[in-house]
Amino acid sequence: SAGGARQQQAKKKPEYVWDFNPNDPYSVLGLKRGATKSEVSQAFRLEMLKYHPDTQVNATDAEKDRALERSKLITASYRKIKVQMK
Repeated sequence: SAGGARQQQAKKKPEYVWDFNPNDPYSVLGLKRGATKSEVSQAFRLEMLKYHPDTQVNATDAEKDRALERSKLITASYRKIKVQMK
Protein backbone atom coordinates (compact mmCIF):
# COMPACT_ATOMS: atom_id res chain seq x y z
CA SER A 1 0.00 0.00 0.00
CA ALA A 2 1.09 3.59 -0.59
CA GLY A 3 0.53 4.45 3.08
CA GLY A 4 3.18 1.95 4.15
CA ALA A 5 5.80 3.54 1.91
CA ARG A 6 5.17 6.96 3.42
CA GLN A 7 5.74 5.67 6.96
CA GLN A 8 9.13 4.33 5.88
CA GLN A 9 10.36 7.90 5.40
CA ALA A 10 9.85 8.80 9.07
CA LYS A 11 13.27 9.45 10.62
CA LYS A 12 14.13 6.13 12.16
CA LYS A 13 17.33 4.19 12.20
CA PRO A 14 17.75 2.40 8.89
CA GLU A 15 17.75 -1.38 8.93
CA TYR A 16 21.17 -2.30 7.65
CA VAL A 17 21.85 -5.47 5.74
CA TRP A 18 25.24 -6.88 6.68
CA ASP A 19 27.41 -9.50 5.00
CA PHE A 20 27.80 -11.20 8.39
CA ASN A 21 25.44 -12.38 11.11
CA PRO A 22 25.04 -9.43 13.51
CA ASN A 23 23.86 -11.83 16.24
CA ASP A 24 27.05 -13.91 16.08
CA PRO A 25 30.01 -12.07 17.64
CA TYR A 26 32.50 -14.28 15.78
CA SER A 27 30.80 -13.56 12.47
CA VAL A 28 30.87 -9.78 13.15
CA LEU A 29 34.64 -9.90 13.70
CA GLY A 30 35.21 -12.28 10.77
CA LEU A 31 36.50 -15.03 13.05
CA LYS A 32 35.97 -18.75 13.35
CA ARG A 33 34.82 -20.18 16.67
CA GLY A 34 37.78 -21.21 18.74
CA ALA A 35 39.87 -18.17 17.78
CA THR A 36 42.63 -17.35 20.26
CA LYS A 37 42.62 -14.25 22.46
CA SER A 38 45.27 -12.62 20.29
CA GLU A 39 43.31 -13.40 17.09
CA VAL A 40 40.21 -11.84 18.65
CA SER A 41 42.13 -8.72 19.71
CA GLN A 42 43.77 -8.39 16.29
CA ALA A 43 40.44 -8.79 14.47
CA PHE A 44 38.87 -6.17 16.74
CA ARG A 45 41.68 -3.68 16.03
CA LEU A 46 41.57 -4.25 12.28
CA GLU A 47 37.77 -3.95 12.10
CA MET A 48 37.77 -0.78 14.21
CA LEU A 49 40.46 0.78 12.03
CA LYS A 50 38.22 0.10 9.03
CA TYR A 51 34.89 1.13 10.51
CA HIS A 52 35.49 3.59 13.35
CA PRO A 53 33.63 6.85 12.59
CA ASP A 54 36.86 8.87 12.99
CA THR A 55 38.46 6.95 10.09
CA GLN A 56 35.58 7.76 7.70
CA VAL A 57 36.99 11.10 6.51
CA ASN A 58 35.71 11.11 2.91
CA ALA A 59 32.51 9.20 3.62
CA THR A 60 28.99 10.53 3.10
CA ASP A 61 26.77 10.99 6.16
CA ALA A 62 24.95 7.76 5.28
CA GLU A 63 28.25 5.87 5.06
CA LYS A 64 29.37 7.38 8.37
CA ASP A 65 26.10 6.32 10.02
CA ARG A 66 26.54 2.79 8.68
CA ALA A 67 30.16 2.72 9.88
CA LEU A 68 29.05 3.91 13.32
CA GLU A 69 26.46 1.13 13.56
CA ARG A 70 29.05 -1.40 12.45
CA SER A 71 31.62 -0.13 14.97
CA LYS A 72 29.00 -0.55 17.72
CA LEU A 73 28.44 -4.15 16.61
CA ILE A 74 32.20 -4.73 16.53
CA THR A 75 32.68 -3.37 20.05
CA ALA A 76 29.71 -5.31 21.46
CA SER A 77 30.92 -8.52 19.80
CA TYR A 78 34.45 -8.06 21.10
CA ARG A 79 33.11 -7.60 24.65
CA LYS A 80 30.90 -10.71 24.36
CA ILE A 81 33.79 -12.87 23.20
CA LYS A 82 36.14 -11.50 25.89
CA VAL A 83 33.57 -12.29 28.61
CA GLN A 84 33.15 -15.84 27.24
CA MET A 85 36.93 -16.32 27.27
CA LYS A 86 37.34 -15.43 30.96
